[in-house]
Amino acid sequence: MKIYSFDTLPSTQRWLEEQISKKRVDPPCAVIADMQTEGVGSRENRWIGERGNFFASILLSEDMLPEDLPIGATSIYFAFLMKETVKKMGSEAWLKWPNDLYLQERKIGGCITAKKGKNVIVGIGINIASAPRDFGVLDVKTEPMELLETFVRNLKILPSWKQIFSNYSLEFEKSKNYCTHDGNETLKMSDAVLQSDGSLMIGERRVVSLR
Repeated sequence: MKIYSFDTLPSTQRWLEEQISKKRVDPPCAVIADMQTEGVGSRENRWIGERGNFFASILLSEDMLPEDLPIGATSIYFAFLMKETVKKMGSEAWLKWPNDLYLQERKIGGCITAKKGKNVIVGIGINIASAPRDFGVLDVKTEPMELLETFVRNLKILPSWKQIFSNYSLEFEKSKNYCTHDGNETLKMSDAVLQSDGSLMIGERRVVSLR
């Protein structure tokens, strides 16, 4: 997979979007920056990008994805794959539904996905060097390029959604101690039931990940 590397970008995801519109890149490829000034986090929040942390986006075509992957579960799927990547490196990070990487009770990163035509952009940010107040840092030592190269190697043979869902279902219990957002509303996940398409049922309400 071709990797584009930059010292600083406003946003790796937006850089890929611009290159796609100009037909300058083809999937699969990835972009990484040592510093990101206008990163996009969950619910369009700004992700503060301190130098030396991990900021990358990966461009994949739809036909590279597992046939059974629901489009609404894409962020869960790739966030879990990254969680598994750092777990194999010795990390105790876990995935809070739907796309946030946590270490104990502090967020250390996350994954957002965006569909562009017949392509999917997977954006991932992780604090591997430093973190703002109230956030955490990955508990294993790695360099941004090392982590990206390890992650993209794991994308060569993608597991089925069924396999990922089966593994994540066990870990999902940790998410029940937290809240999620549906529009502007904050919902407790204590009684949430994870559905096979990656959505949640909270009482009679279905909550879908649109990230």
